[in-house]
Amino acid sequence: MMSRRRMHRAARSGATLLPIAIASLVVSACTDRTATPGGLAEWTVGATPILAITSDDALGEPQIGAAEGVTRLPDGSILVGDRGLFALRWFDSTGTLVRSVGREGKGPNEFEYIAELYRCGDSVFVNEITKAKPWLVFTLDGTMARDFAFDSPQGIPTYRTTCNANGQFLHMGWERRDRDRAPELGRQRGMVPYWISGADGVSTATLGELPGSERLVIPNGSRPQPLGREPVLAIGRDRAYVGTADSFTVRTFTLNGEPLESLRYDDTDLRTTPDDIERYKYRDTVGRTDARKESALRDWATLEFPPTVPAYDRLLVDARDQLWVRRLPRRIGADAEWIVFAPDGAPAARVMLPGDLTVYEVGDEYIAGIRTDAADGGQIVEVYSLRRTP
Repeated sequence: MMSRRRMHRAARSGATLLPIAIASLVVSACTDRTATPGGLAEWTVGATPILAITSDDALGEPQIGAAEGVTRLPDGSILVGDRGLFALRWFDSTGTLVRSVGREGKGPNEFEYIAELYRCGDSVFVNEITKAKPWLVFTLDGTMARDFAFDSPQGIPTYRTTCNANGQFLHMGWERRDRDRAPELGRQRGMVPYWISGADGVSTATLGELPGSERLVIPNGSRPQPLGREPVLAIGRDRAYVGTADSFTVRTFTLNGEPLESLRYDDTDLRTTPDDIERYKYRDTVGRTDARKESALRDWATLEFPPTVPAYDRLLVDARDQLWVRRLPRRIGADAEWIVFAPDGAPAARVMLPGDLTVYEVGDEYIAGIRTDAADGGQIVEVYSLRRTP
């Protein structure tokens, strides 16, 4: 099995980033992303972000390196977990850098590889995968409180983790392999454990085994299958959600691990198209070096893409305990359709957002995420206004 660090490893910066000023942009009226199928409420976002923090400021000073998580704090400031700059970075509500905690290294308040950042209530959890205790807990102002490792039924770090505002965590494990048998090469998908724990890392409930990541098994390990189905997780106040992306169905559990009725919505045709493949190739190489692009070209020449694509690729629980599910965008430049489910499981709304925006947080009236600039591969942290309608 390929290690998690190796799976996540990528070039820290494969592009020469152009100086772009930090901009605090004016809230616009609703965009044209307003078409809603019958029966769902129409929620809209601003045509432009109310805040955009770009790669470099007007003087060419780096602002964003390789962001791996963003949260908007109660005072309106923005916290970014930045793998490329080896730091947690605080920006005020105008986008001005006001504090940075961390540097490259192995000691206290030093980072080598920030893989994830989550705000779980009044604490920030950072997954620094090179450390023996990989989860670092900070107060909202950047004081480190403790470090720990989650319990795992497999005795190894989790494959995927997410949290709710009460400090409860939902986890996904790794596929099991029979080490006495040579692996079957090619596209494979095994069953993996899912479980819930508290902020102390101790497991509190098991959800059982469900399909895991669709992986491409190669002679020296495995990696995620390009365009393969990747489970996505979310956890609310009293429900845990596991999406295996085979269809527009999301499994639902109580926080005690008891299964509830699954959430469902209309499926689309999931057969892989040339547009799907072109979008994957674009996202795999945007902003990368020429050497990385040449390596990708060689890889694609030998790669068989799966016959179908995932039904969705992201789950989020918002500030109102509603579940947001993002359909996989199907072509370069396409907007992404999000279906929002009420806490009781009923489909409630449809929201259209830029397809290249990775959303990390949805508040009452805002959406915060990270977008990759198609021009130079630099990252932009963006906050959009959100208008909910009945």
